[in-house]
Amino acid sequence: MHPIHYIKRTYQRLKTLSYHQMKYEMKSNVWLICLAYGFVGLAFAGLAWFLDMHLRIGLEMTNFFQADYELTRQIVSSLVAGIITLNAFTLNSILVVLTNFSGQFTPRMLTTFISDRRTRHLIGIFNMAFVFILLTFFVLDEAVASHYSAIPILTVLFMLIAVGSFVIFISHTINWMQVPNIMQHMKDESQHQILTTLVRDLEEYRTSEPQRNLADQLEGEGITITASKTGYIQIVDYKRLISYAQSVDTVIQFERRIGEFVLKGSPLLTYWKTGRYPIDPDEINKHVFIGSKKTEVQDIEFGINKLKEIAIKALGNDDPHTTSNAIFQLSDLLLSISQVSRFSPYLTDSNNELRVIIRKESFAFYLNSTFSHICLYAKRDPVITNNILEAISLLAEAIDDVYHDCSWEFALMVAKGYEASFAFEYNEQSYYQTLEKISNTTNHQKEYKEFLEELEQKRKAQDV
Repeated sequence: MHPIHYIKRTYQRLKTLSYHQMKYEMKSNVWLICLAYGFVGLAFAGLAWFLDMHLRIGLEMTNFFQADYELTRQIVSSLVAGIITLNAFTLNSILVVLTNFSGQFTPRMLTTFISDRRTRHLIGIFNMAFVFILLTFFVLDEAVASHYSAIPILTVLFMLIAVGSFVIFISHTINWMQVPNIMQHMKDESQHQILTTLVRDLEEYRTSEPQRNLADQLEGEGITITASKTGYIQIVDYKRLISYAQSVDTVIQFERRIGEFVLKGSPLLTYWKTGRYPIDPDEINKHVFIGSKKTEVQDIEFGINKLKEIAIKALGNDDPHTTSNAIFQLSDLLLSISQVSRFSPYLTDSNNELRVIIRKESFAFYLNSTFSHICLYAKRDPVITNNILEAISLLAEAIDDVYHDCSWEFALMVAKGYEASFAFEYNEQSYYQTLEKISNTTNHQKEYKEFLEELEQKRKAQDV
């Protein structure tokens, strides 16, 4: 793509994003905060130049705070090399560690680490110190000023700040790279997206049932809008899409959900034309952003997949403790989803008129998406299977009663999917006790007894 076209498209995309979507984009790009800190370094370099080269405060300072041109040049030139070495060593070491961890667990952790507030600010401080010291090195001029004060003092101060940031950065990285902390950070980031972007950009428009009869509003054959490019559906600007649908009095229905992969020309949206107002398909299409990768701005499942991938890879690396930790973190994430989402596909405008219909989702969908893949890898592992059942048991106690049926059904699927025999009596007792507890919490005691009878019949058939 031509650079001008890329910049134009990026600007148009950013212009239509909500506040929380824009914040996510900025967090995902470390160069933005480096640029901001670079301008701070530039401002301090300009201030030092003004004080030393214009006001010439170096001539008025005491000997302790005064340095001649040659000493100042040596200080600045030495520290330029030092800050470059420090930056290169720090970033190279962190990159090696991140590469190893991303291969062992998930490459998604790279984005999560860079998005961390402390990480971005510490990298920005390195950049600020480098910009300041480099610029002051070039502005030194013996013909303009023979003695300096602001430049050597600020140069040493910025270098001390950079060294202090280096120590904090190493400590922060070591702490962040501990596996439990990695999962905690990933879960917190996903919860933050759920509780901000999803709730404020989508949930306020949801309604359980449309005000008018759905068949009357979708009367006639709808007009299909196809995808303009191949990729993943990343973001939908629901606010502006609903506003446009209201202005032309139409209803728009999504044929794909956020996070799905679409091919160019495949059905993306359908709208129903009432005949009263002209409808521009391009105006509708521009509020749906398709990119080459998934993002978790509005894609809840993407946040789940990050932790799920860690759990599955840990199983392959013979690290059951990490898998267990990931399973319980996932249950907390599911609890957050159940508490903030009404799982209704109907979005209304300010007059409570139906305007957008998204693909229907349910708590059962996210529950299956979270644990079903892990169950396939743990179907012969009694410990991990019990962990999954225990996580569902904790979840069933905390969620609304309306989700109890699907929780029991999935727990029963997990129990039936376990294929191996129990080598230890404790694991077998935990297996049945946890499943019984879930049945009591969800009021499915009868189904639990039927499951036991079914197992007993299978044992008798095998004995025969």
